[in-house]
Amino acid sequence: MDIEARLARMGMTVPDLVELYKVNPSGAHFISHYPVQGLLYCCGTTPVKEGKPYLPGVVGSTLTLAQGAEAARYAALSTLAVLKYALGDLDRVQQFVHVLGFVNSAPGFNDQPRVINGAADFLVELYGARGKPTRAAIGCQGLGGGSSVEIIATVLFSGADVRPPLARDAFAS
Repeated sequence: MDIEARLARMGMTVPDLVELYKVNPSGAHFISHYPVQGLLYCCGTTPVKEGKPYLPGVVGSTLTLAQGAEAARYAALSTLAVLKYALGDLDRVQQFVHVLGFVNSAPGFNDQPRVINGAADFLVELYGARGKPTRAAIGCQGLGGGSSVEIIATVLFSGADVRPPLARDAFAS
């Protein structure tokens, strides 16, 4: 299975995590990932397309459900940037164990699970059953940078080598 070849056929490319951090300095203090006994805990990721925030806004107000799901898809693509940086090869992912999705939601909007389906469906499209995680979808009012969606993933991976975490605050402005 070659995940990056599948992405190429979809017209998508995994962003470079270092470049993402350089062009989007957040001032936030955290690391990109942390491995624990074959599990990789990833930092929260938001939708980025062509190096810029993608579909910012409030789902159920400035964005439709379909746009929110598209944003979740691109937030998951940003998660793949973390995985590629950490593992060097996206094919080392054995299973997406858990995905936690936050949706910047308008008052009364209650379709957060359908928004986060955008990420979950994307992962299944790439990895098959290995991409189907346990998950939660949470509505909130406000996400950093005005993002519409944020995804946090935990994955089971093969092999032992994991690149040291990238400190987000190293690129703070």
